[in-house]
Amino acid sequence: MGGPGFVPTFLFYFVGTTFIAAFVIAKGATGLEGTNPFQVAILFGLLAGGIGSYFNSHQTASFPIKNRGAFLKSLKESLSQMGYEQKEEVEDLTIYDRPMPSNFFSGKLFVQLEQDTAIVSGRSGMIRSLKKRLQA
Repeated sequence: MGGPGFVPTFLFYFVGTTFIAAFVIAKGATGLEGTNPFQVAILFGLLAGGIGSYFNSHQTASFPIKNRGAFLKSLKESLSQMGYEQKEEVEDLTIYDRPMPSNFFSGKLFVQLEQDTAIVSGRSGMIRSLKKRLQA
C-alpha cells in the first residue's frame, strides 16, 4: 500500500516546474536580461516542489481500533463527508474513491483493517484531513 513518498513527489514537481519556468523566462521575461533563466526558475521549482509534496505525496496512517463497529461507522461517515465512496474490495483491502472529476485532485484511499489497527494510505492532504475527522 504505497505510492511515491515525499522525495519522488518533490523531484517531480521541482524538475517539471524548473524547466517550464526556465523556458518561459528565456523566451520572454522582461527585466531579467543578463540573468541565467535557471537561477530564477530553481526558486519556482523549489516552491512548487515543496507545495506539491506537502499535498500530493503518498502517506500512510495507522488508527487504533478499540471498538471495531464504532470505528468502522466513524470511518465510513468521515470518508462520506469527504466525498469518498467505497469502490472495490481486494482481499483485505478496501478502496475508496471520489466521483469524477474531483477524483483527479484527491486520489484513492486504501484501507486495510487488521485485528486492532486500521491502516489508511493515500495522498497526504487527504490523510491529514481524515486524521482530523477521526480524532475529533
